[in-house]
Amino acid sequence: MKSVFAYSFIIGAAQGLLLVLLLFRKKENIIANRLLAVTMFLFSIDLILEAAAVTEYIKDYPILIGPMQTFPYLYGPAIFLYVFFITRGIKKFDYNILLHYLPFVLVQVYGLFFFYFESTEYQLSLVYVEQELPWHVLLISYFTPIYGGFYIALTVYEAYKYNKELKNNFSSIDKHNLSWVKFLAIGSILLWFTAIFMTILQLIYGKEIRSELVSYLAISVFIYAMAYKGLAQPEVKIIEENSEHEENLTERKAGSYSKSGLSEEEANKYLKNLLLVMDEQKPFKNDKLNLTELSKIIGISNHNLSEILNRKIEQNFYDFINSYRVEEVKKLISEDRNSTYSILAHGFEAGFTSKSAFYSAFKKITGKTPAQFRRENL
Repeated sequence: MKSVFAYSFIIGAAQGLLLVLLLFRKKENIIANRLLAVTMFLFSIDLILEAAAVTEYIKDYPILIGPMQTFPYLYGPAIFLYVFFITRGIKKFDYNILLHYLPFVLVQVYGLFFFYFESTEYQLSLVYVEQELPWHVLLISYFTPIYGGFYIALTVYEAYKYNKELKNNFSSIDKHNLSWVKFLAIGSILLWFTAIFMTILQLIYGKEIRSELVSYLAISVFIYAMAYKGLAQPEVKIIEENSEHEENLTERKAGSYSKSGLSEEEANKYLKNLLLVMDEQKPFKNDKLNLTELSKIIGISNHNLSEILNRKIEQNFYDFINSYRVEEVKKLISEDRNSTYSILAHGFEAGFTSKSAFYSAFKKITGKTPAQFRRENL
């Protein structure tokens, strides 16, 4: 059984190293991808060390137990920072981010006093000897999933903000590859829950529960999935940072539009103009339409258009544009009495960029699939 785990860890490490090479070769999102590459390298080394522990080869080099036990302090910050760099489009390395790794450094300082210069017997006892471990060793071990959970929460929140910001600025978000960010967030959550669950079981049943084996197996599966997704992963499109967007984002973070200077009368006037343009010019049929382009057509700022959508229509930009696209599809289907064109063709004609986005928006707005709507209206 131990050999099965060891082989799984070695294969996972090989996949991780393959992903490292892939990420270093990517020419887009360079800083973020290299940060993720370093993270995957650490995952791989950690898996190799765990395979050595399972097969007891690590007994020849017990000092390696120290890094093996403390690597998990790197994973939460690393994945969060990757998502942070990707979603915010950061292209310059800021050394302040190294503060996120301070707990890992402190754990290494702890190791200088309580592990690295201790006897071989003591070092091996942390993994192999069935005895009660010192409270400070247990504290570091049990704090790991809590620390990881904190960073998972930050990662999920960053992904949530990214999703919200996309929908406030773009009518089509498929090319922004939100699925990759979601995948990292969900994968990290599953890893965290696995670590928490196995730690609880070990607290209840003792060391006969090999929690670390299950946790490392989960890491292996995560790396397999990362490698698979990474091989097909295109460039992650980010929200362009420009003065108008930054102003819009800053105002929105304040939680209100009180500083916009847009009176009720002006808001109603622009709303009327907006609805007129949508009905007559049908800008929503442009599948690349974004907030900036529509604001130029209306003749107002990004911020004021966003305010009108959120305050007067109570929709974000994405939902507002797609509601018009759905109405256009309904019209096209109703006019196509002989079903000359496919439903998907009507979706693309209305401005949708993918089948999934089209079907999802249509079902959300009408409560029916496009096929159901066609059957009921022929």
